[in-house]
Amino acid sequence: MFKLRPRVVAFTLIALAAWMLTHYSDSVAGQVQAPAAPHLKPVYGGTLTIVMPFATQVDTNSVLQVNLDEAGLYFHDGLFDWGPDGKARPMLVKQKLVSSDGLTVTWKLQPNVKFHDGTPFNAAAVKWNLERKIQKKQSPYDLLPFKTVEVVDELTARVKLDRPYAALDGVLANRSFSMYSPTFAQKVGDDGLKTQQSGAGPFILTSFVPNEGLRLKKNPNYWQKGLPYPDEVYIRIVNDPNTRATMLAAGDADVALLLSSPDIERFKQTKGIRVLEGQGSQQYYITMNTRRPGLNDKRVRQAFNYAVDKEGIVKNVYLGGARVAQAMFATPSLEGFSPAGAYPYDPEKAKALLDEAGWKMGPSGAREKDGKKLTVDMWTRKGSTPGDYEISELVQGMLKAVGVDCKLTLLEPATFNPRVSMPPEKAEYDMVSMGFNAPTGNVDYVLNMLYSSKAFPPRYYNRAYYVNPEVDQLIEKANHTLKRDEQYKLYAQVIKMVHEEAPIIQLVDLTQQVAYRDSVHGIYLAGPANNYPAQFAWKEKK
Repeated sequence: MFKLRPRVVAFTLIALAAWMLTHYSDSVAGQVQAPAAPHLKPVYGGTLTIVMPFATQVDTNSVLQVNLDEAGLYFHDGLFDWGPDGKARPMLVKQKLVSSDGLTVTWKLQPNVKFHDGTPFNAAAVKWNLERKIQKKQSPYDLLPFKTVEVVDELTARVKLDRPYAALDGVLANRSFSMYSPTFAQKVGDDGLKTQQSGAGPFILTSFVPNEGLRLKKNPNYWQKGLPYPDEVYIRIVNDPNTRATMLAAGDADVALLLSSPDIERFKQTKGIRVLEGQGSQQYYITMNTRRPGLNDKRVRQAFNYAVDKEGIVKNVYLGGARVAQAMFATPSLEGFSPAGAYPYDPEKAKALLDEAGWKMGPSGAREKDGKKLTVDMWTRKGSTPGDYEISELVQGMLKAVGVDCKLTLLEPATFNPRVSMPPEKAEYDMVSMGFNAPTGNVDYVLNMLYSSKAFPPRYYNRAYYVNPEVDQLIEKANHTLKRDEQYKLYAQVIKMVHEEAPIIQLVDLTQQVAYRDSVHGIYLAGPANNYPAQFAWKEKK
């Protein structure tokens, strides 16, 4: 359940009602109509300007990246989509049929859909897109337990699965599974797709300039009649959160993403600006390289968790706009979530565990063992996620308070992901301060992408290089379990085991927040994806 400010409660309830009324059940999709604002009719025309940090290319399917997925909402449609109720629903799929054993899924597709270059959207395009994703091993391709993808007829595709997979709709709702025009993609090639796109979405990408912005124009042949409303969308790339806030306040932007907590609190009291917030799947944490001296001891990792005041971070960094995390990498917005609890702030317990592990206080004021200091180098960024550098500084001080020599290394955003995505033998960090989200909306993503020993970088995101054969066995068992309640019990078991072994410093679940001018109507929070769809929004003329 989202927590909303009183002045947006009515708007959000109307948004949700409009969404529900314009969709059929899980098996049949209707049109995604933009939610109506109280006493106002949608207005056509104008330019919707969005300010946000962004990637250096627009090939949404090539990588799994939140900001890229956010932009992809405007020029790409997927087989499924996230609604304001946090559920994945059919989009380019019109009807979904599942066999009794769960191993065959048949999709009836929306008719009369064309890509921006005029190529028809059909079952052959679905087959081409899914097989291309798998062949190129584009993340998260191997969450798909596909044996075959078949074309039944022009508007019917069928997939055969290795195992039943209840989370399939949520996986495919992510824009990293966007439907590309096969004709266009083959024409421009992989390099061309970094700067050009031809999808089936409500807007057509007309230009992309790295570090400047994306310009999009209304798709006059969009398959959902009457949509979209704006004539243009301009996504301005602004990496500094303070500049994004200034632009929104000045009226130079209609929507501002990823603002600082102080700016969000200020905008809650600012005339002409609204703030929408709710629970998503994003968690902020500090991963620990379990292969490093000191950090290879569970007692040391547990001590680090006890040494950190999570409630203090919620209060001082996020001004209440976060919650202490109750499971490692998993938030309550995910299906199958089970709490493991949080390590309480207990510096004395931390000191006792460090003593037990043999790290005694030395004459220098830092802990030592066999003549070596307990020194860790924490890598971090500044401004990529609200509060990232502030958290790093606070944790540095808290670790030093229990005798740990903690250094900070500030990395540039452009080099951060490559440097923290190395195989274990090439990893240079001790710890990394960063955020994570599970865009499929299911805990199975967390298990397979972060807990599994098969998920070491660069393949996936087990940056702690955590290995537990029993955990691996339970994950595989959960992957092949047919009954959801039995699967969820396995999830809970794994979550508790990982929590006890502490491969990360478990910190906070972030509240997802967006600020926008009150002339904008129809934006909502897609919780698991942590984005704010506004492709079907409209601007009131004032």
